[in-house]
Amino acid sequence: MKNELTKRIFIACIVMFLLCFGMMVYMMGISIRNRNIAALHEQAKQAEQIMADSGTEALRTLHAAVTVAAADGSILYDSTGNTGSLAGLEVFEEARADGSGMDTQYMDMALAKVVTYAELQKDGSVLCVTQEQDTLFTVLSGFWNELLILIMLTLLLSVLLAAGFSRRIMKPINQMDADNPFDRDVYDEMKPFVRKLMTQNQQIHKQMEALKEEHKKQDAMRRELTANISHELKTPLTSISGFAEIIRDGMVKEKDIPHFADNIYKEAQRLITLVNDILKISHLEDIDASSTVEYIPVELLRLCQDVTKRLMLNAKKNDLTLTCEGTEVMISGVPLMLEDIVGNICDNAIRYNHPGGTVEVHVGTEDGRAFVKVKDDGIGIPAADQERIFERFYRVNKSHSREVGGTGLGLSIVKHGVALHGGDIAVQSAPGVGTEITIFFPLLNISSGEMHTEK
Repeated sequence: MKNELTKRIFIACIVMFLLCFGMMVYMMGISIRNRNIAALHEQAKQAEQIMADSGTEALRTLHAAVTVAAADGSILYDSTGNTGSLAGLEVFEEARADGSGMDTQYMDMALAKVVTYAELQKDGSVLCVTQEQDTLFTVLSGFWNELLILIMLTLLLSVLLAAGFSRRIMKPINQMDADNPFDRDVYDEMKPFVRKLMTQNQQIHKQMEALKEEHKKQDAMRRELTANISHELKTPLTSISGFAEIIRDGMVKEKDIPHFADNIYKEAQRLITLVNDILKISHLEDIDASSTVEYIPVELLRLCQDVTKRLMLNAKKNDLTLTCEGTEVMISGVPLMLEDIVGNICDNAIRYNHPGGTVEVHVGTEDGRAFVKVKDDGIGIPAADQERIFERFYRVNKSHSREVGGTGLGLSIVKHGVALHGGDIAVQSAPGVGTEITIFFPLLNISSGEMHTEK
C-alpha cells in the first residue's frame, strides 16, 4: 500500500507541475504577443511622426522595414527597395477597409515570425511596418538547460515528497494493533474504518470461537460415534466368535448344533443390518453435503401401503394389527428414501409394542402440507428421551432394545431423510399409552409444472 500511495502522490505532484508549467507558458505567450503588438504599434507611430517631420527618406532610421503604398496599392516608398504593388495583399486590403490590418508569417519551424502591421493614413495611403519578432519557442529555447534542470529537480522533489508523505501517512496505520486499533492515535478520517475494523474483528473472534466449539462438538460426536459403532459391531462379532469357538472345540452336542447355528445366523444378520444402516447414514450425509439428488413425483398413500404390506407378516408374528389409510397425496421425493423413512417408523412401532396392539398409518394433508402419521399403542417414550430418539445408537431402554433387535440407527436415518425432503417431524408419546410420530412434507405443485427437481 505504501508503494501505491507513493506512486499516486508522485503522479499528483507531476500533474500539478505540468498544469502550473502549462499555465505559466500560456501566460508568457500572451505576454510576449501583447508586447510584440505594442512594439509594432509604437514603430508605426514613430514612422508616421518621422514622415510628417522629415519625409519618407528618414524612415530608414527605424529598426523595422517600412513600406508606404498609394490608395491603388502602388508602392510609394519601401525601405528594402521593393517595387510593385500591394494591391490584393490581405493586410493591405484589410487596412483599406477597416483602417488597420495585421499579418503574421512563421519561419524556421515556428521559432521566429514576421509580422506586418498596416495602417490607413489620412491622405488615403497605407503605411506598412514589417518586423521580425521572437516567438514563445524562441524565448524558451534560450534557456533549455535551465528548463531541463528545473524538470529534473521537480521530478526528484516529487519523488522525495511522495515517499515522505506516504511514509508519514502509513506510519500510524502500520503501527495499528488490529485487536485494539484505538490504542494509538489515528486520523479522524480513519476512525469510521477503525470502528468497522473493530466490529469485524469482534465478529471474526466470535465466529472463530463458534467454530472451535463446533469442532470440539463434532470431534466429541465423532469419538462417540466411533465408540458406539465399535461397541455395536463388537457385540454380534463376539457372539458369533463365541458360538463358533464352542462348535469348533466340540463342546456342543450334535442335536444342539442347529440351535447354535441359528444363533450365529441371527447375529450375522444383525451385523449385516447394522452395516447396511451405517452405510445408509453415510450415504444420506453425502447427499446432504453435495446436494445432488434427483427428486420425482411420488404418490404418498400408495408408497405407505406398499411399505405396510411388506411389514404385515412381521406384524402378525407379533400379534399386531397394522393398517394404512388416508387420501392420495403427491409430493416430490426419492421413493427408496421415503420407503426407508416410513418403514423405519413402522418397524419401531411394531418392535416396541405388545401382543394385541395396533399400528395405524394415516396419510393426508394439513395446513398446506402432506403428512404421514404412524400411531401405536405400545410401550411409549418418556418425555426426557423424546428429544434424543433421533440420535445415532440412542436407545430408550437398552435391555429391551437388545431383546427386540434393531441397530439404533433407524430413527437417525428417518431424521436425515426427512431433512433432505424439506420436511419436519413431530413426536407425541407417553409411557404405557403409545407413540404418535407425524412427518410433514411439502406438497408437489403440479399446476406450476414442477414434475421433478434437483437439490
